[in-house]
Amino acid sequence: NCVNKKMLCCICGSFGKRYAEVATANGKQVETLKVPLGEPMLPDLLDQKLSEIPDVEAVSITHNETSVGLLNPLAKLAEVVKSHGKLLLVDAVSSMGGTEIKVDRWGLDVCFSSSQKCFGVPPGLGVGSVSADALKKSETAENKGWYFDFKVWEKHQKKKGTPMTSVIPQIAGLNTILGMIEEKGGKEWFFDLYAERNRRIREGVQKLGLTMFPKSGYESPTVNCVNAPADVDGVAVYERMREEGFELAKGYGSVQNATFRIGNMGYIESETIDSMLDALGKVLVDLGWKV
Repeated sequence: NCVNKKMLCCICGSFGKRYAEVATANGKQVETLKVPLGEPMLPDLLDQKLSEIPDVEAVSITHNETSVGLLNPLAKLAEVVKSHGKLLLVDAVSSMGGTEIKVDRWGLDVCFSSSQKCFGVPPGLGVGSVSADALKKSETAENKGWYFDFKVWEKHQKKKGTPMTSVIPQIAGLNTILGMIEEKGGKEWFFDLYAERNRRIREGVQKLGLTMFPKSGYESPTVNCVNAPADVDGVAVYERMREEGFELAKGYGSVQNATFRIGNMGYIESETIDSMLDALGKVLVDLGWKV
């Protein structure tokens, strides 16, 4: 919908890389801007890259890179993209609902997420927004297929319908969750809930003597990527925690054995977090770490 020939994909982890792979699979020329794992995508670096390749039509950014537990400075990155007159495509799959995103103010042309992450609804429903500029671009976009053609969706939306049968249970679930959020204080309440739970997890992990994988100041509010202790396999931590009744996540990609991840999505009680941290301390001792 937004790219005829060429785009820039910003990569700071596995899901930024996947965006580039998807674009390539759809026949687009892909330029990439990569930073080391654990490092954020910074505005100056993006500005320099866009100055070098002025012919790209759009830029993709992963807001919250779950593979390494990193939150990119989206507002500042958006300023750079807009200053170069490019469309901005944002993967907010694991950040929407868990932290603030100002779609219109920041100039996000496409911002998409899914039901199963921060909203805590079963998977199967994609949610997102499309700007007027992205819709205009879609009018002349080539080889965009039918299923995700923005103009097809716009046509049906004007008639208060959808192009095909929708996942009604997930839509009903999302409506229920959004209603609950409004009743409890609105989106700011929900953001504060995520921030408080994440603080509890991170402080608990640090009390065990562990450190976070991403650069300080850029940690994700929805998933914590933790460095496994020296001589302890991150996958072993994951497997042992399952035995204790807690589902964490393995490290992802090239840091699978060096890290493990603790999610902060959906509906988690403070008592559950504390029990998880107690179990984590026990598991680390069992694996030879002196907590």
